Amino acid sequence: MSGAAGRRRFATALLAGALLLAISPTLPGQPGWLMAASMLLCVLAAAVAIEDLARMLIPDGYTAAIALVASSIAYGLGGWTLLGLALFDALLVGGCLLAVTLVYERLRGRSGLGLGDVKLLAASAILLGIWGVGVQVLLACVAGLAFASIRAVRRGRPLRAITRIPFATFLAPAMVLVWAWGPY
Repeated sequence: MSGAAGRRRFATALLAGALLLAISPTLPGQPGWLMAASMLLCVLAAAVAIEDLARMLIPDGYTAAIALVASSIAYGLGGWTLLGLALFDALLVGGCLLAVTLVYERLRGRSGLGLGDVKLLAASAILLGIWGVGVQVLLACVAGLAFASIRAVRRGRPLRAITRIPFATFLAPAMVLVWAWGPY
């Protein structure tokens, strides 16, 4: 393992392990399939976080995999009814965020929230519901602002409104933490 790709794989494994450690107290007593799904979410969230940090890009395949795992969890916990409600939440979250993103871009002439972030939040809504996504965004904003502030100080540049932040680097781990620890 060498080069940037090797470092990303190592960082992904490290972050996946840290997320698994963070949610491990919530796993005992869960059905085996739910534990496996939770572990898979840790790996996918870590992959999204590291990829976004490295390239400011969220591969659609990772987001689709998160949506598939989240849909499986919804179906496993509540059958077709819960899956239908979860997909409605995803449609609502994704649609609203897409509208806000497009309006912002039209008014400001620059991108605010990337489309990858919109898709990731829609996939998160399948797992967390609308209210859980709100908590996820709050946690990610706090962590992202801290990251951007520290990075600005280290680089000796002020933090500005146009500073780009790899937001999924914070959204993806927040999704796992809210899923494991929240009542959503």
